[in-house]
Amino acid sequence: MFTVLTCITERHDWRVLILAVAICAASSVAAMNGLSRAAATVGRGRFAWIGAAAFAFGGGIWATHFIAMLAYEPGVPVGLTWGATILSMVVAMLGALLAFVIALDRGGGTSALLVGGLIAGAAIAAMHYVGMAAVQLPGGVIWDTGLMLASLGIGAGAAMAGFLTIPRIESPWARIGGAALLTLAVCGMHLTSMAAATVLPGATPVPGQLRVDPMLLAAVIAGVTLLTLTIAMISSTVDRHFSDHIARQATRFRQLADSTFEGVVIHRDAVVLDANATLCRLIGRPPREIIGRRLADLFLAHSHAPLLRHLDEDAGGTIELDMRLPDGGALPVEGMARAIDHDGQPARVMVLRDLRERRAAQDQIRHMAHHDALTGLANRFLLHDRLGQAIAQAIRDPEKQVAVLCLDFDRFKTVNDLLGHAAGDALLQQAAERLRAAVRATDTVARLGGDEFAIVQTSTNQPTAAAALAERLIESISAPYDIDGRQATIGLSIGVAIFPGDAGTAASLLQNADTALYRAKQDGARQDRGGMARFFEPAMDQRLHHRRLLERDLREAIGTPQLVLHYQPLLRGSDHRIVGYEALLRWSHPEHGNISPGEFIPLAEESGAIIPLGLWVLETACAEAARWPAPLSVAINLSPAQFRRPDLVEQLTGVLARTGLDPTRVELEITESVLIDNADQALVTLTRMKALGVRISLDDFGTGYSSLGYLSRFPFDKIKIDQSFVRDMVTDRNACAIVQAIIGLGRSLRLLVTAEGVETDAQLQLLEAHHCDQFQGYLLGRPRPAHALMLAVSAVGE
Repeated sequence: MFTVLTCITERHDWRVLILAVAICAASSVAAMNGLSRAAATVGRGRFAWIGAAAFAFGGGIWATHFIAMLAYEPGVPVGLTWGATILSMVVAMLGALLAFVIALDRGGGTSALLVGGLIAGAAIAAMHYVGMAAVQLPGGVIWDTGLMLASLGIGAGAAMAGFLTIPRIESPWARIGGAALLTLAVCGMHLTSMAAATVLPGATPVPGQLRVDPMLLAAVIAGVTLLTLTIAMISSTVDRHFSDHIARQATRFRQLADSTFEGVVIHRDAVVLDANATLCRLIGRPPREIIGRRLADLFLAHSHAPLLRHLDEDAGGTIELDMRLPDGGALPVEGMARAIDHDGQPARVMVLRDLRERRAAQDQIRHMAHHDALTGLANRFLLHDRLGQAIAQAIRDPEKQVAVLCLDFDRFKTVNDLLGHAAGDALLQQAAERLRAAVRATDTVARLGGDEFAIVQTSTNQPTAAAALAERLIESISAPYDIDGRQATIGLSIGVAIFPGDAGTAASLLQNADTALYRAKQDGARQDRGGMARFFEPAMDQRLHHRRLLERDLREAIGTPQLVLHYQPLLRGSDHRIVGYEALLRWSHPEHGNISPGEFIPLAEESGAIIPLGLWVLETACAEAARWPAPLSVAINLSPAQFRRPDLVEQLTGVLARTGLDPTRVELEITESVLIDNADQALVTLTRMKALGVRISLDDFGTGYSSLGYLSRFPFDKIKIDQSFVRDMVTDRNACAIVQAIIGLGRSLRLLVTAEGVETDAQLQLLEAHHCDQFQGYLLGRPRPAHALMLAVSAVGE
């Protein structure tokens, strides 16, 4: 070591020597930058960068050597052989090229790096000693074998150490360390080798042609140095731009990762290396509490085994796990994992998707599949499932019996028609809450559709338990309801069937409860109570069968002689002359005889037969009225279902055209219920009907939820006082006052007023005293078929 230091301090110009070391360092940095670009490139670009790095490093070795030689002062004149000088440059560059190609072999591993470093060290030594062979001195050179071997060891060892930094060459610190080791390899080898040389002066002068022209040598060295520095500058600039590009890409990738809806965590050996912002937000923890922790610590204990199994199997696909929240709660996630390269080493990335919304949607779908959307009660599907379970349990435990209660709200349709569907829905929701409150937690309450409900009750005390429940339900449901400030009251009909006494299967149990419900509705209507409950009896099935047959027969009777129209006269109040007739439907059944309209009209409305039946009445009444000898009016009732049909006006137009009846003779009667549901649409329909020339009457005025606003808003020609007021007006002062008020209201609005149900002279005298416009009732004329009217109509015409 002392010999080398002596060589540096006494036999070299240290200022020039510093320049040589600086050029060597610059060329080493350029070489490492070129190698970093080569490592990140494929194809021809990769080899081009390796070549540029080899040129920079080989040229740097050569320039370092000869600049250092310029700093060397042997004390005798020095000459060069230019052939060996050029050869030394070629040896350095080719050796560097071979070393870099081997070191960057992707499949070579550490051995390729060591072999490449060894070849680089050999190239440094070969360049040096070939360069020394180019030196001509007047005398001889004695070499110290030990120092020569030491120079070879320093060059090879430092070069091999520098090449070991290549796998991490993307790191700036790795490139700086590698360049420093290569600089040490070149400069350490050169200076140690120069210390091994001892010049012995002789008498033989250096041939003139071999003497060094300092200017020429300086120019050559300057050219090579300039090229080397140029390559260093280019590689440094490219490296800086590439580093900036990588940094921008890394920033974009980080922003992209942080902006995803999924959490992303990178781990190696189940230890977290990095995590995106989304994951931190999902589990409510900052990055410092995540990075460096075991991956399993992010999950609840029951998810550890499936997580590790998923990672060990490396099967891809997805897995559902529960992450740990700061409060110990669970965050359901779906995880997907795959292998990646992270900072040059294998790692795994796991993507975690929040499942809370999906789970909530799935729960909602499951709930919707088994529950009614309006009331939240069980639906028909869930009812059948619960009923099946209850029956199975009762079979296992004979002491238990299962009661099915079928419920139907009385007068709900009236409330729905008068107050509108929105109010009807609100009433159903309130009623559903009352049903919930009346049953036990173990009972099942279901909405089957419309205003039909069912309850499954299991008890060891049947039928007493079912009877007690039915009583509670009737009391609760029949209490008044407040619907947007308006009061409504409904009743409740209940049919009860009990397993195993009344049926042996769920389907037959429901059917028998429905049969009992039909009987309860009939009995409740006759008794006019707040509700009625009936238990199933075998005889009920026969009555239900009769009802279904009657429904079928009614449909088949439309357009046949079984259905006929009877006409009841309407008399003018001033002179009791007939001014028109109201068409009333009658049904003469071939087996059961005359069936009351109070029985078959509700049946038609419930079954939907009211639509074709109403059209038949309209067509028949107009056709028969057209044949009357006197131009009297004909009043025809329109059902709410018929009025709501969008093609009603077109049907009316067609009937008038086919029958030839003057539209001014037609009087269509509607009830207030058709105005409630959709007043705007009702106004459009009534206006279009009036445009045809027909007249409109408001039937049953004063009942239900009458509104005086209807009379001013809608184009009515007449109002008809309901027969209940006429019936009671003789004995009830309030009823008489109502009749008088309606007559006065009609007169003020220039509307005709007809009193229905006039059956006694006292009623007629009171109506005449109040100057009622028209009368109708059994006292003045009973309904008669069309053929029986001809003489009466002819008399009116005369």
